[in-house]
Amino acid sequence: SRGRAALTKQLNIMGVRLLSLAALVARAAAFDFDDEAPAAAVPAKPKPAPETSKTVSLLHRIGDAGAFAERSKLWYREAASAGGGLRVRLGPAKLSGAERDAFAALLDSGGHYTLRLPSNFSAPADSPPVFASVSACSLAESRFEEAIELTFSTAGTLTSVSYTVPAASECPPTLPLAATEVSFSTTVTITYPSEGPRPIGRVHDAAFLPHQAAKAQQEAAKASGGKDGDGKPQEPPKSFLQQYWMYIVPVFLALSMGGGEAPKEGGEGGGEGGGESG
Repeated sequence: SRGRAALTKQLNIMGVRLLSLAALVARAAAFDFDDEAPAAAVPAKPKPAPETSKTVSLLHRIGDAGAFAERSKLWYREAASAGGGLRVRLGPAKLSGAERDAFAALLDSGGHYTLRLPSNFSAPADSPPVFASVSACSLAESRFEEAIELTFSTAGTLTSVSYTVPAASECPPTLPLAATEVSFSTTVTITYPSEGPRPIGRVHDAAFLPHQAAKAQQEAAKASGGKDGDGKPQEPPKSFLQQYWMYIVPVFLALSMGGGEAPKEGGEGGGEGGGESG
């Protein structure tokens, strides 16, 4: 019948397709991938240079008198991001042994715990030191959690150190202290002075002088007959209208010439109408 013949034809076509697919698979399996040309080696990217950090000693003093001793190291380096500045990291610090006993005695007397840093990190021995203190009782009550804020000038000099703790300054009757050692939990931040507002326009040179110096300059100008340093006569100060007349006149003319009388109702105006139709 016709149906059986059509089915046989479809089966033959499918068989041919399967044989072709098997031949392609065999050819791909026999292909030797080792004969391919080796790919060009990709040059390795150069590793960035290691960030070099410098150190300066953070000194401390337990009590209101006595010598300072090194508490830990402060690592600092120039920031690579835009804007520059410094990035700092403070090493771990703890009180143990004789320092722990001295701090326990300080709690009984109610003294202060003081930090010290040089104002110039590049030359710590030759720069004036910067100090910051906090109550020993407040530090112990805060479980030695502290916040240190370093303020630098635009020239990179340390101008002030803010040393704060979360607890209040009043000492409780009794403060427990670890028997062996205590560790500090420190947060360090850096701030720079914000740039103040600048005057708009050109400022006269005398505005930057102190009052006495500006007055002396005016008296010297009067004594020289109203002449400046080049021997030329000084121009008198101009008034507001003399300085900005070129802006005021166009506005005045535009306001005075603008507008006009409103058209009268039923007045002259449009084109002539058509004639009468015959």
